[in-house]
Amino acid sequence: MSIVNLDETEQNQHQDLKESQDIQIDIITFDQHESLLDTYTYYIIKGKDKIGFFEVYRRYKDFISLRDILLIRWPGCFIPGIPGKKMFQGNDTKTASERLRFLKQFCNKMKLLPNLYYSQEFSQLFLRSKDKEIHKTFEQMPKPKTSELIQKYQLNFIELQGRDIDQTLDKKIEGFVEKLKNNQIQLKLAKKYIRDLYQSQEQYNQSLEKIMTMHLPNYEKQFIQTYQNNRCDNLLLTNQNIKKQLDTQYNQNGIFKRRNIDKLYEYIRQELKDIKAFYQSLKTKKEYEEQKKKLEAKQLETQQELNNLNEGKNPNFFKNIFNKQTPEQLKSHLNIQIQTNQNELDNLQNLIDIMQAIIGFIEIERFQDLKIKFYSVIIKQVSELEQKLIDEQIQYWQYIESQSSNLINQLQFGSQEGFNKQQFNQPIEQQQEEKEEVEQNQPYENENPNEINQEENNNEEINQQVNENENEGENEDNQQQQEDEVEVNISQQEIEDENQ
Repeated sequence: MSIVNLDETEQNQHQDLKESQDIQIDIITFDQHESLLDTYTYYIIKGKDKIGFFEVYRRYKDFISLRDILLIRWPGCFIPGIPGKKMFQGNDTKTASERLRFLKQFCNKMKLLPNLYYSQEFSQLFLRSKDKEIHKTFEQMPKPKTSELIQKYQLNFIELQGRDIDQTLDKKIEGFVEKLKNNQIQLKLAKKYIRDLYQSQEQYNQSLEKIMTMHLPNYEKQFIQTYQNNRCDNLLLTNQNIKKQLDTQYNQNGIFKRRNIDKLYEYIRQELKDIKAFYQSLKTKKEYEEQKKKLEAKQLETQQELNNLNEGKNPNFFKNIFNKQTPEQLKSHLNIQIQTNQNELDNLQNLIDIMQAIIGFIEIERFQDLKIKFYSVIIKQVSELEQKLIDEQIQYWQYIESQSSNLINQLQFGSQEGFNKQQFNQPIEQQQEEKEEVEQNQPYENENPNEINQEENNNEEINQQVNENENEGENEDNQQQQEDEVEVNISQQEIEDENQ
């Protein structure tokens, strides 16, 4: 089946309307207001598009209502996800800051979806209406008729004209949904690992901060300062100049508290929201398919009732007795109802085919491109922040290393001064004795080398002769010992003979 074509005039008009221009949109900040009963936050949205400039104040529930109405009035289209209000508890500054990041991502994704961005709901009402309770306006907007949706989609998705809808497209959508399920499983695992890493990193940073800002300074004050007679000039982390330098130039607290991995964690959370949002586009299509099935069942009942009337049967006699209509009038009414139902069934089938084409030919590719762009952006941001943090940490530790080296040099210089001072205060007689002792342990510089060598050779000959004499003495002793043993054995033998 093919999508219905439009004439060339309408195609050109709406093609010109959809020509994208640079869209600038940003949520610059938020403004909190307090009343007697509640505290509420407005997010300030500023930007420029081909229609012109805009600046509005919107609350978080306005974003939620906007997305809800887009799901109703643009069924089958991918609407970027927004975390629900239950995910954020309270209206404090921290909660507002967390919401701000997600809302920025939502706006950045919307500007990449021109059909939705320039829709009445987003561009005209949400970005330009001065109504501070725009969520009520969205809640009162009616659900569009099937024929209205078909006309709107034919005008906004001209690229679908002439595209065939067959089993190949069905398999493509089924395969992509299967990929989403696998990605969802992997992202949930990654979310768990990053959350564990986040907690471990937070615990590590907190422990390191306590060591560097509390435990080591206390150790210096209680022990190191005592060891050097309460002098403070040779301390490191408790030195006021060094401490001030660490706190200001190297942002000591920021180094210990920043965790850039949380941005990757937020990205995964948003990815899971977008996968859920894509499922919602499939869900709305299935809702229209269920609506079509119910209408088909109703059509069969109406047709059966008409057939019974034509055959002279009236099974709904008690139902029709109060209508005060003749059988011919009932037949006419049923024929009109059957025709109306058939028109609606045709429209539903046409709309379902269009939604199938939107999902298969547009939203899948658009979703994949969107994921690639935002993945690259977030990885780039995390990498830059990590490099910046590592550079700051390197500078921090290099500064501590340099100050430690200076301290070591000061201590060594002070020890050498103390040693020289101690030598200077020794009695002259003691210094003379130490000098003579050192000189005795050193070789004489004025001795003749030949005489020294001759003396060494003579000493070697004497030592060799002594060794030879000792060896001869040992040999004689061994021989004498053997002769004594023989004599003892002979004497022992003679005694035994006499006894016998």
